[in-house]
Amino acid sequence: MKKTRALGIITGICLLFCGCGADNENEDIFLQQQTEDIAAESVSENTAETSVSEEDLEEPTLETIRAQWEAEKLVEKMVREQKKLKYYGTFLAEYITWKKELDERVAGQFAKMVQEQSKVLERYDIFLTEYAARGKGRDSGQVPGFALIYLDGDDIPELVLIDGYAHAHGGLVYTFEEGRVVPVGEYGQYGTMHYQEKEGIVFDDYDTFGDIFSEVYQIEGSRETLLQSYSEYCMLPAAEDKLQYTYTVDGKEVSKEQYLEVSEKWLEAEYSEINYDMCRTLAEDNIQEGLREELENLIFRQEEALKQGMLLAAEEKEEDILLWDYDDFDGDGNWEAFMIVGRTFNVYGSLEYTGTLYFAGADGSVLTLDDSYGSYRLIDGKMDFGSRKYLYFYTDYCFTANVSEIWTVRDGKPVEESGLYQSGQVVYRGENERNEFEIWVDGYNHFYGMMIPDAWTGHTYRPYFYYYDSDSDQIKAFGGKLISEEDFEELSATNIIEEIKAKGYTVGDIIRWDNNIVTINYNYVQVGSTNDSSKWDVYENVIWDNNVKDFWRKEAMQVTSWENAGVGGSYGL
Repeated sequence: MKKTRALGIITGICLLFCGCGADNENEDIFLQQQTEDIAAESVSENTAETSVSEEDLEEPTLETIRAQWEAEKLVEKMVREQKKLKYYGTFLAEYITWKKELDERVAGQFAKMVQEQSKVLERYDIFLTEYAARGKGRDSGQVPGFALIYLDGDDIPELVLIDGYAHAHGGLVYTFEEGRVVPVGEYGQYGTMHYQEKEGIVFDDYDTFGDIFSEVYQIEGSRETLLQSYSEYCMLPAAEDKLQYTYTVDGKEVSKEQYLEVSEKWLEAEYSEINYDMCRTLAEDNIQEGLREELENLIFRQEEALKQGMLLAAEEKEEDILLWDYDDFDGDGNWEAFMIVGRTFNVYGSLEYTGTLYFAGADGSVLTLDDSYGSYRLIDGKMDFGSRKYLYFYTDYCFTANVSEIWTVRDGKPVEESGLYQSGQVVYRGENERNEFEIWVDGYNHFYGMMIPDAWTGHTYRPYFYYYDSDSDQIKAFGGKLISEEDFEELSATNIIEEIKAKGYTVGDIIRWDNNIVTINYNYVQVGSTNDSSKWDVYENVIWDNNVKDFWRKEAMQVTSWENAGVGGSYGL
């Protein structure tokens, strides 16, 4: 089934700069240089035409005056544009990075979806190869055709085989169950089958000599259940030479009106069609590649249908989509989507977003989520723990700190994970064997007694450590316990504690967290300038990673010693 498809990558921002190349990491520098070059070339070209030697000096003509004036105006314009580009430099750089990361994430997500079905495609390939070895289709000279469809509610595609156009040729349906290709049944006629995608409804119609027999089945896995049957057939002409019709519904004779009520109900239902012309033939050399392309078409078609359904329900336009994430968030085989629609704006060189958060279930139902914030500093954060995935957004709830919303799906419904031990900025660093991430908690605990007696000041941001527990299917905080100075020295094989004390500082609580990270609190007295007799307490910390026997994230944090191996403030259990 050859189809044209296009992957809709969400840009959502920066239409003003639509000509920018996403692969140019220094786009602002490039544009600035381009502006300077154009200005210089323009001045050179225009003034060259009007320059003369001293002996040939003449009164300037209208044309030379106009050329010089246009050159000067062009330079002024370019200078203005250069200033704009300088202002938007950070904005452009962040947009380019955002666009590149988004493209990579969408492409990676699609590849992962296909990969998850690799076993299904492999088994279908073996089955079709064996089927093709039999030659022509049943009772026909045609080569059998195949296609993949989504029939029941999961994301395992069903295989349909159609042998040709003959009256008796319906769609032979197979599914993948317990590692095997299992037959479901045959439905339809004349090389055509009708069904309701994802609903598991399939229609089996057959006509002969003016009689019509119809059956409607519910498919779940390899099991079919007859939902309803209805038929219309004519008796031999009576004495008055007039055809006599008999009508049945579910095996019982009914009136014509009763029959039409049932038949019209099913005829008016929306359905999809698969026929022989839409199939790929088994004469193709690479069945496996054909199956892969079939699956790609299904995935894109399903995602696009869900997206358009959400936009219709939300009464929004596709160009206003800021976030689109389509995935199986709870590992149940059904794919759902989150969408934010709104606008992007620039705040002091950084991108921010304002919009409404929507959710669509696998059944197509759309919900407007209880989103009390509506403004975000980051909207495309995602944590992938295999069977469980989370989206997280940095909200505009606090002016001086990022506070994250965390969303996932449970039992087909969107859930905000709001019952965590702490709130703050989620930082996820990608896949890791302990399913770890951080929540950076902000507070005012850096200075005590500075400017305000008996009061805490100084904004701090401290990482606390969390993980996804697959056994309970929950996010949990790593617990910790206090350890002694001697315990830490033995654990780390360092003399950090002695070095801190040697500088006259006081060592406070030392906490060993369950992920083998250790935080060391210490404090000292800070005295004002020579003309100022004031003094206050300063509270700091050291973060030690006992997994690698070194300071936590040493290279990334540019740590050179214990004096810059912390983040300010104090840690507590």
